[in-house]
Amino acid sequence: MLIFQGGQMNGASPDQMQAHMGKWIAWIEKLSKTDQYVAGEPLLPGGKLVTGTGGKTVTDGPYTEGKEVVGGFFIIKATDLNEAVTISKECPDFDLGSSVQVRQVMKM
Repeated sequence: MLIFQGGQMNGASPDQMQAHMGKWIAWIEKLSKTDQYVAGEPLLPGGKLVTGTGGKTVTDGPYTEGKEVVGGFFIIKATDLNEAVTISKECPDFDLGSSVQVRQVMKM
């Protein structure tokens, strides 16, 4: 799983945002052609944070700094963690100061 953090385009024009989205679409298409892309979605800002015994506390959030905001995820197929790291290095948001968590999903 690739978890995308940060990488916000503050102050970008509509044309700049569309061009950047084109980079994401091209990356997804490339991964799809090699059968490495399984799923992925951007996440809407905000949400709810559920905590406490039995999930009794529900607050607005999570609120984090821009560089820590989880903006979306991909589930990919990779032979191992090293291949997943290599795939993650093509993320279009690195130029925007983003980071990518690369995590293995445990099969249950």
